[in-house]
Amino acid sequence: MYEFTSNIRYSECAPDARLSLAGLVNYFQDCAVFHAIDVNRGPDTWKNEHYGWIITFWQIVVNEYPMVGEEVTTATWAYKFKGFEANRNLTMRDKDGKLLAYANSSWAYFDTAALRPLRVPSYEMDAYGLDPELPMENKAPRRIRIPAENYRTKPEIRIRVENLDSNGHVNNEQYIALMIGCLPAGLKVEELRVQYISQARLGDTLVPKVWHEGNEYIVWLELDGKSCCTSYFRIKEGEVLVPIAPGIDLGTPGTKTKEDM
Repeated sequence: MYEFTSNIRYSECAPDARLSLAGLVNYFQDCAVFHAIDVNRGPDTWKNEHYGWIITFWQIVVNEYPMVGEEVTTATWAYKFKGFEANRNLTMRDKDGKLLAYANSSWAYFDTAALRPLRVPSYEMDAYGLDPELPMENKAPRRIRIPAENYRTKPEIRIRVENLDSNGHVNNEQYIALMIGCLPAGLKVEELRVQYISQARLGDTLVPKVWHEGNEYIVWLELDGKSCCTSYFRIKEGEVLVPIAPGIDLGTPGTKTKEDM
């Protein structure tokens, strides 16, 4: 297991002065990278050995978003290795140990030169070790089914340099930020699932599509006519990220706004 403690920064917060969903994803992603560095299997090793861990699936459940300045401890550990995949859990707790958010995730061990998955070597498994899996009553399957109808197409997105990570493709959190941008403003998410299917790179054009029913949204990004990333959002009903200013109707969870039509 690896963990780090920090305070929520203002720059990581949504308009309600609480950690944003994208900020939470970054905490979890950074914790996984810090774990790799801690066991001497970090980005320098990935570059020198021409391999990388590529995330293929997240399920993140949020009990409570921490406030700006609040002290939190983020932790991660591997609980399973099989073939070319690894599974790891992640948690965020407040200073009293209260569970604020938790996640299950799947990662593929990838040959970045040959562009193909590799069986996880024993030395890699030994470096991380295994800890018990976090019990999740609501653990979801990896596949997110794309609706065949009743969806809307949003404006195209052109991938820019700031969307990329050190592997040269769109960063995990950036996919999520792009898909959050397709949702009506002001919604607070209590569960997020993301299935990463293929890699988008600099200059690629993504076509976002959005399906909505009740407090559920499915958003996917199409690259050359096929989904490269699919997400599921469950919205916390009755809560918004920003106060409703006079003359501005943000809508309510489960209700279409003019933007949605």
